[in-house]
Amino acid sequence: MSGFKVSLVTKAKEETEAFVKGVFPPECEILFQTEEELRAGIADIDIMVPGHITVDGDLIRQGAKLKMIHAGTGYNNVDLDACNEMGCYVAVTPNVAAQSVAELVFSGFGALKNQIRMWDNVMKNGGWKSSDFIGVPEFKGKTLGVVGYGNIGKCVGKIGRGFSMNVIAHDPYCKDSGDGTELVDFDKLLAESDYISLHVLLTDETKHLMSTAQFDAMKDTAILANACRGPVVDEEALAIALKENKISGACIDVFEKEPLTTESPLRSMDNVMLTPHIAYCSNEALLGRYAFFADNCQKIIDGVVPHMAVNAEEVKK
Repeated sequence: MSGFKVSLVTKAKEETEAFVKGVFPPECEILFQTEEELRAGIADIDIMVPGHITVDGDLIRQGAKLKMIHAGTGYNNVDLDACNEMGCYVAVTPNVAAQSVAELVFSGFGALKNQIRMWDNVMKNGGWKSSDFIGVPEFKGKTLGVVGYGNIGKCVGKIGRGFSMNVIAHDPYCKDSGDGTELVDFDKLLAESDYISLHVLLTDETKHLMSTAQFDAMKDTAILANACRGPVVDEEALAIALKENKISGACIDVFEKEPLTTESPLRSMDNVMLTPHIAYCSNEALLGRYAFFADNCQKIIDGVVPHMAVNAEEVKK
């Protein structure tokens, strides 16, 4: 099979092209497209890697040649029913970004607790500290609560233990942590954790998993990190909790609507670290991500069910 057209949806065309050079099978013609270009030429596309754009039913039904849509760790931006209807696989990408995400979480935690942004500004404006009593705690001995104890959650827990933290986790689908981490109920995790990191898929159960009641249940010294899916956190409730000092801070990489609106109150808060959905963007994670995409493209070419296809049984029908 030749002339297989693969659309990589990106705004960074030149950088993406250079990064993936030689990664995909030679039978694939790789198109580096904006969302608008993809939508205009969807009828010719065999495989789509949509990134963060919404892949709605209308778009899928216009893609008569579509054989696979390759998502990241989650596929909530893809209309699965329409893909089933059209016989198009939806594949997800496992575990390639666990280290990258976990490192960003702890970068945020460390920057907030050590007031790095403030002290950097002080120094660059010619200042110096006026006291040694700056109110900075150590990670050692603190409790890290991990919500969702899959590959990424386990990686976060491992880093926490490296800092001599007490690690607890909540995951209703995990019966054995596999690494000795204590599995606790959600209320206990909220009440006991000094740091909470979220690593769950977006489902009806997890939408606004963190809202007013949960922030009220947390320690007022606690810091929250969200590097999974934006709607897992009720942003309006988070802004109120931060403003009223119900929690100490938040490190947020994903948002209910992306890009984050310029009017969001989170943008002006000193006790928030904001990053623009970059937790998965280490060089190593991106290389692993594209290599996985390429391997699944080869499977499609070979007529084999792609790895991590969430709707394989439906497509087989």
